[in-house]
Amino acid sequence: MKLNLGCGSIRPKGWINTDSSLNANIQRIPFIGKRISKIFNPIEYKDSNLIYMNLNRPWKYKDNSVDIVYASHLFEHLSLRSANLFLQEAYRVLRPGGVIRIVVPDLYKIAKEYIHTYENTEKEDPTQFIMWAINLHREGQYGNPNWLKRIVLEWQGYPHQHKYMYDEKSLRIKFNQAGFKDILSLTYGSSTYINEIADVEGTKESYLSVYLEGRK
Repeated sequence: MKLNLGCGSIRPKGWINTDSSLNANIQRIPFIGKRISKIFNPIEYKDSNLIYMNLNRPWKYKDNSVDIVYASHLFEHLSLRSANLFLQEAYRVLRPGGVIRIVVPDLYKIAKEYIHTYENTEKEDPTQFIMWAINLHREGQYGNPNWLKRIVLEWQGYPHQHKYMYDEKSLRIKFNQAGFKDILSLTYGSSTYINEIADVEGTKESYLSVYLEGRK
């Protein structure tokens, strides 16, 4: 059993792909789902291989029942409380020897890039880079939604900006605290423990990131 949590549009076969996005889940409704979702969000997903999962609550999987827990650019969107719950639940549901792989923006690399941009660019505003890199809330990002869309956005917890930032050291500490062993720092699309990593990471890196794996 392989969990791909916070999958977005990456929904490979052979994985249990989960997401809490209302838009993504409405589109799964046969015949009318995509029409309804356009009221709230113009993004259209081609694949309906998805189930709903709220990561702010305990997971509905049995102890020692999962082989892989994978999450890319999801963990930083969780509060510290939910992040701790995530790791506790991942450890609980993984089989002995099971693998967790978490990908998050790397604050260390981003900070280095910001300093380089600041010190070597005279005309370009470096704050534009940091706004993108740290994913701060930008006013007007969601346009001017009507009252119905405002209710839906509020219910979904918008804005979906980062709630915390990590680097390799801080994420490794969290892995250790949760009980994971054999922790490795890797690179995009490269995995020591997951043969099917290309299913979920594709072919191109889009962010300066930490790629951390561990075993139960």
